[in-house]
Amino acid sequence: MLAMQLGSILMFLAGIALLTALLMRRSYRYFGGRKRRFDTRPIDAQPRPKSKWDGAMHDSMAVIEQQQVELAQLSRDVNGQLDTKILILRELIARSEKQIERMEELLREGQKM
Repeated sequence: MLAMQLGSILMFLAGIALLTALLMRRSYRYFGGRKRRFDTRPIDAQPRPKSKWDGAMHDSMAVIEQQQVELAQLSRDVNGQLDTKILILRELIARSEKQIERMEELLREGQKM
């Protein structure tokens, strides 16, 4: 009877140990896999700036390039707005010319009477 209880306790503890090992392995794969995606090369293998200004120049070049992109987008937006306003103005001019012709026609008819 004591041997049966001892056997069942040992089986329960073995099950808990196996479950703990499986969960730890899964957690290590899940959380450890994220760290492996980063650059894990030693610092000596990574490129170093040739002068102390290289890092600052790359940063300033990135800022300048970003500003160039923003300026290009702004100019494209402004050009689009200007094109739209030019089209509207042309339409209004065409309508006004039609109205002028209509008014001149009515004026001529009024003078004939």
